[in-house]
Amino acid sequence: MFKTKISKVLGVVLTAAMVLSMFAVATPVAAANQAWSKISLPGSGATGGYVVSDATNRFTEIGILVWNADKTAVYATATYGGNVCIFKSTDAGRTWKKLTIATTGIIYDLVASPVNANELYYTDGTAIYTTKDGGTTWNQLSSVYQWAIDNAWAIAPLTGTNIIVTLDIGYAGANKYVFAGTATFAGLDVNNGVFMCQETAFGMPWSNLSLNTQRTTAWGSSSVYDVKVDPTDFATKQGIIAVAQSNLGTFISAKYFGNQWDQAALCQDAEVLVDNTTPITNVVHAELWLPSDFNSSLTSGKFQGWLALQTLSSQGDVYLWYGNSNKTIDLNVRGLATATEISDIDGVGGIADAKLIIGGYNNAADLPTIWYSSDRLTFSTNVKRPTGYTGWGPSMAPVTVLAMADYNTSGKALAGTTGVDCGVSYTADFGKTWNTISMMRQSIQSVENIAGSLFVVTNDFIHQSVWRVANGFTERVYSSSLLEPTLSSALFNQLDVAVSPAGDAVFIADLGGVNIWRSLDNGQTFAKQISDITTALGTTIQSWFVSNANTILVGGTGAVYQTSTNGVLWFARTCGVGTVTSFAVSTDGSTLVAAGSDSKISKSIDGGVTWSTATAATTVTSSVPVVTFQNGSNSVVYLTGDGGNVYKYDFAATTPAWSELGATAPVQNFDWAATSAVVNGVGIFSGIASGGSVLYVLDANAVADGLSRFTMVGTTSYAGSVATPGTAVGTKLIGIAAPGANMLYGIFGAELYVYTDKMAVPVANVQITKITTTSLTVTWDALNVDNSNIEVMYYVYITDAATGAKVAYMTTSAFTSDGTTVGTSFKINDLDVDTVYQVSVWAVDPVMSFVGTASVSTQPDRPDYTVNLMPTNGAINIPIKPVFAWDSVATAVSYDLILSTDPTFADATKVLATKSLTTNYWAYDGTLTNSTSYYWRVRINTANSTSEWFPAVFTTVKADAAPVEVNNPPAITLTVPQAETPVYIWLIVAVGAILTLAVIVLIVRTRRVV
Repeated sequence: MFKTKISKVLGVVLTAAMVLSMFAVATPVAAANQAWSKISLPGSGATGGYVVSDATNRFTEIGILVWNADKTAVYATATYGGNVCIFKSTDAGRTWKKLTIATTGIIYDLVASPVNANELYYTDGTAIYTTKDGGTTWNQLSSVYQWAIDNAWAIAPLTGTNIIVTLDIGYAGANKYVFAGTATFAGLDVNNGVFMCQETAFGMPWSNLSLNTQRTTAWGSSSVYDVKVDPTDFATKQGIIAVAQSNLGTFISAKYFGNQWDQAALCQDAEVLVDNTTPITNVVHAELWLPSDFNSSLTSGKFQGWLALQTLSSQGDVYLWYGNSNKTIDLNVRGLATATEISDIDGVGGIADAKLIIGGYNNAADLPTIWYSSDRLTFSTNVKRPTGYTGWGPSMAPVTVLAMADYNTSGKALAGTTGVDCGVSYTADFGKTWNTISMMRQSIQSVENIAGSLFVVTNDFIHQSVWRVANGFTERVYSSSLLEPTLSSALFNQLDVAVSPAGDAVFIADLGGVNIWRSLDNGQTFAKQISDITTALGTTIQSWFVSNANTILVGGTGAVYQTSTNGVLWFARTCGVGTVTSFAVSTDGSTLVAAGSDSKISKSIDGGVTWSTATAATTVTSSVPVVTFQNGSNSVVYLTGDGGNVYKYDFAATTPAWSELGATAPVQNFDWAATSAVVNGVGIFSGIASGGSVLYVLDANAVADGLSRFTMVGTTSYAGSVATPGTAVGTKLIGIAAPGANMLYGIFGAELYVYTDKMAVPVANVQITKITTTSLTVTWDALNVDNSNIEVMYYVYITDAATGAKVAYMTTSAFTSDGTTVGTSFKINDLDVDTVYQVSVWAVDPVMSFVGTASVSTQPDRPDYTVNLMPTNGAINIPIKPVFAWDSVATAVSYDLILSTDPTFADATKVLATKSLTTNYWAYDGTLTNSTSYYWRVRINTANSTSEWFPAVFTTVKADAAPVEVNNPPAITLTVPQAETPVYIWLIVAVGAILTLAVIVLIVRTRRVV
């Protein structure tokens, strides 16, 4: 903290999201696929967020860390490039922005307003500056020195001798007050004291609060090292608390309600005594921490605080202060009668639940040390300290600490250090372990090695760092300055890092040296092995390999040095491959292999205890070969080296022998080029592949492309290459195997890159559609490389399944001249009728995938409209018991026929017959309806395929004419009605009768015989 001032109005909700995000857990860094993508290592300067230094501008000390009012920003003082600066961070200290200030000398104190998040104050010892806009602009307050002179103060502070070293801000309604304390380092002066400025009053007048004189027993002289206002009730009580050394001793003194200092009824002076008996002299720094529920009532039980004190006479420590006591209690953070210089203290919580964090130096070694306390009375020290070394400078703080808003539950805090390898570090376990995250004195001059997912070793001119890249954050988990902080002797050579295959242990080795360290908590803490390798074997580490969390192999000449107890015991194991330069372990962990300068390899199936007879040498000798197992195998290994070329060896083969990969371009090897041939192999890795295996080899040759990539199916290997990123050659390669997406990390010069190979899979879902007698369309799923800048090209390859003959189709405009296409569909014409073809699809650019395949046959010809078709299409007067017939097809194995009254054949209720026939005719076994149209279709089934339907329609005959039948109508009976006849009718009848008789007589007479 160094200065976290609080007021009763600080009731804001703390912004925790930023803080929580800072401590996210590890996952590999994201990157582009199918192209090398640069991993942003810690950056220097403004564009790099001031994480590390560069070669010319370096951080030399971190002074003060302070939150703004709502804890959305951290401000820090630091010396950078020889100049004192103020920095601002909005991501909890991960990255910073340098603010523009006028001060060029020393910043003695920096405090934040407890009310306004954009308001801060700092002092350079003689002037006080403030910002109201978060540090964009700064203005100077009226000078306490000039005001004292102009207004004839009886005792005026003297510029340069009586220095403003402490500030605080208090609010009483609309009135804002700035408090300043002055001191003479390692001395006292009558003119020192506590001064107050009413910033909101006209002219910003200053008042001398007369610390030396307005008290029961006057002080002759003093120096004030901390001043604080009552954090919870200043507006009511006007409480002011000062930590001062006087001619009578060192005291915590307070005044309330405008009264004099040291009032027994309100708050008497409490003397600070070493071991509660010895007066303290030569104070140089003090920090008073008050709990969140601080209460200045003598009966509240909460009138207390904790004092961090630093001196020049080994009298520093943490002291407990009660407002109603006349002396403090020495808490002895390092034990009884053990002085420890404490430079800062911070915490979170109230009297009952506060947890403290304390920064200081171990007096014996001058190394930064952090202590933490969960009960406010007892203290534990860090297991892994922040880097840095003792020293004072323009930023005025050897060790500064700053608790996060939720420190009492999360254990998260920051610490700033000074001197050699200074920086800002963080803890997430209450100060037990620290990792450096920003403002580091170290720079990155080169990248030395990488391991796991992901640890990186970098080198500076003097010190080396081991970084853990986690979820987009980069944290330094180890520094060579932890071995030798003062650089007075060389206790290390070149650090290297390795991760066990199971990922349960991280190791650091000193190449060219003798020591190995192990971490079982993902690099958070490291412990050195009990026995170094020279103690056991009299050698140094040149090559090494971590087989598991306890088994380590170190390469020697004609021998492997092995431990299965993490260095408790070392043994020499004979291994006749020359000087051992590389090791590998099979995927299942059952088999080890060692490669040596004789270009031979030897295997072990007992963890490196015994080694088999060395194989024959490869055809091209390599003095530093590197070896790897084929992923998923415990018998197949690959080897390359500075002699060039890549070799395969299978211990399980009937006659094991070396075979060279990718020497020439085989048929259908689309991405092979001269640069695919390895000239100087420095890294090798076997990844997971679907459809075969894939091998990656890093080539350090300046002419060749940087990464050679071999895809293998059976005994056939295809060599391709991936261009080097930038101009530097590669020096290291590690890989993380994953189904469908192998991830490679490579070192090129001083830069780290990642390559995600998502093309070690077959082209998926190869389908054949729109099949005709002479054409078909191939479709497939596009390979998902997750990179819009990558245009994947494909190759479609077709062979006659019976003859194996290649069928080339280069006339379609979708294809380029070499037969590749950027689409996912391709139509093929001019095929043979009823022929089986094998279709293969590769992605061939940017690298070659594995093949996706499909088998298909073109259709046979369907029947023609000939006289042999019965009934012919459109026929009429077809019998209602028809016979169907069509041309016989020699290759047919069956025929399908459907008869329906539906011309579309879609309505199943109208289908009269569905037949599968072995003959080319069929008689309908029912009776159709006269004068009705019927639809039928037939298709041919061959051994290869089925033809299209042949449709036809016919109409049945009309019915014959039937005989006419005559039916007599029924007899008709007339009924005469009864009625009276008129007389004239009777007359007519009588006349008629007479006439009738006359006619009869005439007839008779005329027929008489003469």
